Amino acid sequence: MTALPPGEDWHEAGNSFDFEDEDVEQIWVGKLAVAVYRAKGQFYATQDVCTHERAYLSDGVVVDCVVECPFHQGRFDIRNGKALGAPVTIPLHCFPVKVVDGRIYVQIKKEDAESIVAMQPPER
Repeated sequence: MTALPPGEDWHEAGNSFDFEDEDVEQIWVGKLAVAVYRAKGQFYATQDVCTHERAYLSDGVVVDCVVECPFHQGRFDIRNGKALGAPVTIPLHCFPVKVVDGRIYVQIKKEDAESIVAMQPPER
């Protein structure tokens, strides 16, 4: 059994065996919605709220390593958060992911979660 580093803000995100390729699930870390993805056999995590409007990317579609926003079809690379074209121009925040004994963990520091929530687009 591999242990997670103590005190590094690792949050459990699910069972790796429940994810198929191109799956995405939402988890919450405080007030921050996080999207957890499996693509090409690897796990990734980004903020879940689109940087263009308040849509949850976990409601979108994942193809290869790209998630498409369900509102205006903005696309992001889930490996690095890069915005891939209009209408999205601001990249996503990405978070480290580890799989330990079949469990998925995402590393998010409380202060990072709070600052990301503060920068999200306002609700309409």
